[in-house]
Amino acid sequence: MLSVAEERKMLTATHEDWANVVDILRDYEEASGQKINFGKCSVSFEKRTSLEVLHRVGALLHINEVPNQGKYLGLPSHIGKSKKEVFGFIHGRVDDKIKGWKGKLLSQAGREVMLKSITSSIQNYVMN
Repeated sequence: MLSVAEERKMLTATHEDWANVVDILRDYEEASGQKINFGKCSVSFEKRTSLEVLHRVGALLHINEVPNQGKYLGLPSHIGKSKKEVFGFIHGRVDDKIKGWKGKLLSQAGREVMLKSITSSIQNYVMN
């Protein structure tokens, strides 16, 4: 994901700038031996992006513009201003697990180990 500053820079990029991006991707293909399948690639833009930019980038990169894709790797593809709202489900899942342990007889150290185990597994789950 790009930062807001990077997104703004890319939206104001010239045709030559986008051509440089394509050249970099081609250089990557040659250096790595991996082929980029642009047929499977997509790009999404913020709502206020002009149609001119959408068409220009799509034509140059030969990729389609898609609306908000929902989740990618278990995380939202677009993160708005409220990160608490977006990532609140992780906090909720950890809370649910902790509440389930209260009835169990675990020492403080046991609860700490269990908490670390659960939080790492939730991170792995989110990224899958």
